[in-house]
Amino acid sequence: MKKSIYYYFAVISIMYILSALILCIAAALIWKTHASEGAVSASVVMAYIISNFAGGFLAGKKAEKHKFIWGIAVSVIYFTIIILAGVWFMGCRLSVNPQVVGNALICVVSGMFGGMFAPAK
Repeated sequence: MKKSIYYYFAVISIMYILSALILCIAAALIWKTHASEGAVSASVVMAYIISNFAGGFLAGKKAEKHKFIWGIAVSVIYFTIIILAGVWFMGCRLSVNPQVVGNALICVVSGMFGGMFAPAK
């Protein structure tokens, strides 16, 4: 059981590292090209999709059954930590608006697909 917990902790850590790398590359490209605000939003969504798909894939690879649920689980944890960190560091209230719900759905669906495409053991 402990090995599983450590594995999923590592998966979520990999998701954050992958997100940070994607966002750093995107920031450099946006800075060099003087891209618009839309490029910033697109790069954040791209980071969500790629990192949650990868996390769902790794989580599903470990699971023997219900791989898509494990993909959803790691994505929910990933997005929950992002939301809580935002509330903590920004010192604001949590408000549910369409953008937050949309981003949560992007994370969950990406993780679910990652889990679904993971190969069986």
